Formats: sequence, structure tokens, C-alpha cells
Amino acid sequence: MLAREIMITELPIVEAGAGSAAIAKEMLRLKTSHVLVVNDGGTMLGLVAGLDLCRALAEGLDNVTATEIMTPRSNLIVAYPETPLVEVPLTLAGRHINQVPVVEGEIPVGYLDVSKVLLYVAEKEKNELVNSRRASLLINSMREGVVVVDKDYRICELNPAAQKSMGLAEAVIGQQSKPYMVYGSPIRRVMETGEPLYNIEMRSETGKTLLTNNVPIINNGSIEGVLQTFSDITDVKQMHIQLLEAKEELDKAFALTLPNSRVEKKLKNTPEYRDVYNEATGMIEVTEVIEDGGYLHVINALKVAADLNEKGMMALLGLDKDILVQALIFHDVGKSQPALNVGQVVNPHEVFEQGEMHAFRSASIVEKFYDKSQDVVQLIRYHHHRDEDLPGSFPHHLLPMLRLLRIIDGLSAGLTRRSARIGFSANGSRLTILENNGHPDFNRMVEIDLYTGQASVYNDKRGRMLKQGALRN
Repeated sequence: MLAREIMITELPIVEAGAGSAAIAKEMLRLKTSHVLVVNDGGTMLGLVAGLDLCRALAEGLDNVTATEIMTPRSNLIVAYPETPLVEVPLTLAGRHINQVPVVEGEIPVGYLDVSKVLLYVAEKEKNELVNSRRASLLINSMREGVVVVDKDYRICELNPAAQKSMGLAEAVIGQQSKPYMVYGSPIRRVMETGEPLYNIEMRSETGKTLLTNNVPIINNGSIEGVLQTFSDITDVKQMHIQLLEAKEELDKAFALTLPNSRVEKKLKNTPEYRDVYNEATGMIEVTEVIEDGGYLHVINALKVAADLNEKGMMALLGLDKDILVQALIFHDVGKSQPALNVGQVVNPHEVFEQGEMHAFRSASIVEKFYDKSQDVVQLIRYHHHRDEDLPGSFPHHLLPMLRLLRIIDGLSAGLTRRSARIGFSANGSRLTILENNGHPDFNRMVEIDLYTGQASVYNDKRGRMLKQGALRN
């Protein structure tokens, strides 16, 4: 707020030759404790305060003029119409002044009553305090840990989630953190470069694996500290390690599960591509060609299915583990991939065939050559369809399995193409999935009910809801 917004514009004004009676009369007229003294042209010459007038009368100076007892303009503190109000209390500190003239070109246009200014400042500070308390409540309720470190690596802020994950107490606030000072630590790198670092893994002193985002705090071009937020991904990391350790055993088991060598040969000759996604352009850059990508994709899908089975998902009514496994093995046998090279930058929507096309082709192959049940065929045919795009003839009893098949297929694609990290929790028919993926659309937390199809998708960095409705991988 500026001075002109709350200044008083009905001014107590007297001319230079005004006597004590005229000065007192003007003060009484507007109930002020001062008058402004001006010349014939309206330029302010000074200010007479009530105390100045009382002192003159007490000394027997009945016939004094305004110019004889005023504080001259050169000694006055003034404001201007565009002066920010927050500056006024600082200007008046220790001066015992109750009114501040507001001038424009040395012509008085108003005055500020200090009590009114202080009321405004107090109200502003109260509002800031309320906002600060709201922000504090929000930060303290976050599931993600929040730590603020100053430029000397002292911990300034630490929310309860951070205390729990890192095994720290609130007493460490104000103390210097040696782990953050270690050369190469995320916070030190951000402090030294001024560049943010996202999705960086680190180990806490309690042995937990944390996925961190680190952002510099910059004030007037200088780095004042670093804000770090993090999630505990210990369970997700452990599951990822277990999956990698089990790969050889799963490969052998998968070889026994395959119906014949032709299916194995087809999958091992269907490439997949590891890539980096450019969010600004929507393009991908190929970083690796996985020659047996189709085979690896199905193995990863079975790994995910095995983990979901351990969570109890396969025990739900309406889910048949054997049918789902058969659908996973055959779901990509009709897939055709383009020939791409490392370093090639392409638009994925243009170079890759739409999923619905190879899903229909795979279903036709399975139906004609492998004599699988219609449940398996239908799951394969429509595993790239959203619920709302399914034909009316689609069997209603297959919907929970179709939704789970889509989830497994999508997570397996993340594991195969972007080395994603995933984790699950199950509660009845509700499945919660945490995925950390190099593609922003799949770097998320998803909650879905397999029976109703109702899903909520959250961005895992901020915890905010992105969308609700049916989920599509």
C-alpha cells in the first residue's frame, strides 16, 4: 500500500504570518495536533506542532507568528504520494513524530497519521503471521520430508516427515550438517552451482534410501541456501533389487512357460528402445536398442504380476491368475517395431504403431494358432483400450483383470524402457502404485479400484492431484 491510499487530504493550513490564536483555531477546526505553514504560493515552509504552540504560550509569547515557532521544512521528514507505507515506521523510529506531511513538488497534498500507519503495518504483519502459520501447518502435514539449509549448511527448517525419515530431532535446527557439506552431496552441488537437482537418491544416517529434489534459494542473485524435499523409497528400492536378483530364475521359469520356440523367437526379435523424453518438444532420444526387448518386457510384466500376487491382488474375486499370466505372455506377439538407432530423435506418436493395432493383431494370432480361451483373447485384444472405449459386447466380468493387465503392461514398459522404480500397496480391490519414471506423465502415484475403475493420479513430487477418472497406461 502507498501513502496516497491512506493519507488525510483535509489539511490544517495557516499562512506564515498567522498568530497563535489562528494556529490554535485551525488545530481545533480539524482536531489535529499540528498545522502546516505555507507561503502565498502554497509551498510548504514548515510545521507547527501543538507542543510548539504550548511552549510559546507558557513562555508568555502571546504574539508569536507561525514562522517563529515552526519546524522548518529543511528539518522535516516528509513522505510522497508513492511512498510505500511499510517504509514510514522505519523512517520515524525514535523521532517521536505523530504526523508526516505528504508533499508533491513541495506543495502539501496530505498527511499521514502515524497511529493509522502503525495500525496498517500491524494488520499486515498479523496477516503474514496467519499465512506463515498456514504454510507451517501445510509443511508439517506433508508426507514428503522438507529440509531448508542455509549457505553455511546449517539446518533452518525440518518438518516431522524429515525428522522421521532421517532420524533427526528438532534440536538440530540451527546446527551445521556435516553430511550436507560432504563433497558431491546433492545440497552441496546445488549450493555451488545454483542449479536444481531432481530425483537424486541419497542414503540417510538411518540407512533409508531417499529420493530427493534440491532447489536453490536465491535472494538478489545470491544463493542463500537450499530447499530439499524427499520421499522414502527404501521399500521400493529393496523390491527393485530383489527383482534384479530374481531375473535369472524368472528367465528359466519363463522359458518353461512359453508355449513353443516360435513365441520365444518372436519376442526375442522384437526390439524395445530405452530413451530420454524431452517434455518441451514431446520428442524422445534413443539411448539404447534392446534387441530382445519384447522378451524382456514380458519377463518384467511377470515380475510385476508375481509381486502383485504376493500383495494378495490375485486372490480377489474376478481375477484369474492363470488367465492373466497367459494374456501377459501373448499380449505382444503381434507387435511390430520400427528400426531406430542410438542418438536418433523421433516423435513417438509418429514412429510407433498405435497400441490398439498390435493388440488386435496379437489377439488374432492367439485365437487362430494357440487355441486360447476367449477370456485370454478378449483381454489381449482390448488391453490398450480405455474403459469408456470398450465395445458393449466386452464381457463385464473381465473388467478387473483388464484394468490390472493395463497397469502391469504400463509398469513393465517403465521398467524395460526407463529403468523405472515402482512399489505397491493393496487394500481390498484398491491398488496404490508409486512409480518413479523418467517420463513426467508416469512419474506419479496412482490409486485405482479394480472393480469400479475409478482412479486418482497424483504427481509424486508435490503430492497434488492431477486427474480423476479411468486410468490408461
